Amino acid sequence: MLPTTRDPWEKRTMNTDATRCLVFDLGAGSGRAMLVEFTGDSLAVRELHRFSGYEVRLDDGPAWDVEAIRAGLREGLRRAADGPAIRSLAVDSWGVDFALVDQSGRLVDQPRTYRHPRGQRGMNALEAHHARIATRTGVQILPIITPFHLQDWAKHHPTLLDATERFLMTSDFYAFDLSGIAACENTLARTSGLVNVHSGDWDAEVLHLAGLPGRMFPHIVPSGTPLGRLKPELATGPALENTEVIAAAGHDTACAAFALAPRAGEAFAVCGSWILVGVEVPEGHLPEAAIGLGLGLEGGIGGRAILTRSLPGLFLMRRLRDSWKARSGEDVDFATLGRQAREADPATPAIDVTHGLFFDPQDMVGAMQDFNPMLKGRPIGDLARALYLGLARAVTNSIAELSQFSEKPIEAIRVGGGGGQDAAWRHFLEAASGCHVQAGLVEASVVGNALIQLVGLKALPSFEAAQALARRATDSGAWRA
Repeated sequence: MLPTTRDPWEKRTMNTDATRCLVFDLGAGSGRAMLVEFTGDSLAVRELHRFSGYEVRLDDGPAWDVEAIRAGLREGLRRAADGPAIRSLAVDSWGVDFALVDQSGRLVDQPRTYRHPRGQRGMNALEAHHARIATRTGVQILPIITPFHLQDWAKHHPTLLDATERFLMTSDFYAFDLSGIAACENTLARTSGLVNVHSGDWDAEVLHLAGLPGRMFPHIVPSGTPLGRLKPELATGPALENTEVIAAAGHDTACAAFALAPRAGEAFAVCGSWILVGVEVPEGHLPEAAIGLGLGLEGGIGGRAILTRSLPGLFLMRRLRDSWKARSGEDVDFATLGRQAREADPATPAIDVTHGLFFDPQDMVGAMQDFNPMLKGRPIGDLARALYLGLARAVTNSIAELSQFSEKPIEAIRVGGGGGQDAAWRHFLEAASGCHVQAGLVEASVVGNALIQLVGLKALPSFEAAQALARRATDSGAWRA
């Protein structure tokens, strides 16, 4: 991982002559405020604040607690306010989710999560248009994507639709909240399935299918675009008086892929709540053969794109741990789960993590046993092994399909995110894929966000220079504990 003040690699205080950026990295499970210091040839990272608990359940399904996230961001600002000057800040988040605001900038409805059942309803309603949406936007056809959620929401909430002035993706909404400037950053907008892959602008045909008029969609800006100063009322200390809010790369996967900096013949796997596995490709259209395989073309940085597949990720391991504790009273930590999985019965069968049972399982143990009755009565180590095997098989299958479109056959996988520090996960992935699995930056999304901010500030001359810096540091191990 990148050094933090808690790591043995980095014990000194932050350099007063350095360029400082504040990164708000929002994941589906938790958010962080991270202070990043750039000294010309290296980065140091310090965690200022971590917050969680903002996924809630309403009567109709899962939703996001916007006030809890807003409070986390403001606490991060408070903790940064009294130190040396912070040149810029940026927010990144998961993709596909959105907020809808009225003319005064207030939410017209509480944002629901991508796991909300309205996505499947919208997907069913637009079934005749799936191929058209994929061809025009490059998106993977999954119940999580934005047009399906919008279609169902607009159909059932005409009064709220009339009150809606602006559509914003998740991190764009919080950048708007911090700066007062409404814009949608390219990489995040591209996750929505609403952006035409050829023009790079909102696709009028898909917007019509989704049920929202084009006037609600703000202009799309490139990664690294300065938006404006932090609102004065939020600049609560001298460090924040001249802080610029930048649209770095709003999608955390685009940030992470940029920092992992895969070469030709290498794939990346960003392993968090979801696993996003992909390769960098030249920007352009999505090949028809890739559409047939269910791959998606998402926005990359600096004229590049990323060909990806989204897979259920390590949130399933959290669900397994929680389910086991609820059933047995035994609280097994993740390190123990990994060790027990490697020591478990080698004949343990894998589960298919892409099966509908595992989309939003409230009882993971029960879901696994329903999927394969052979898992009934098994110890937690066997269940963890079945899950690791299933995750590794899903990634391996995706790597084989991505190889058809990569510049060279894929022989290595750069793993970032929390999965990068999970030795058991890397073991099972390497065994299944036959690829060399390299632990990349655990804080890949934070580093990518910061590097793009530095390009926006002109502290780094280009995206190429920023990625070369990340690649050298990753390959040398200088940014890993």
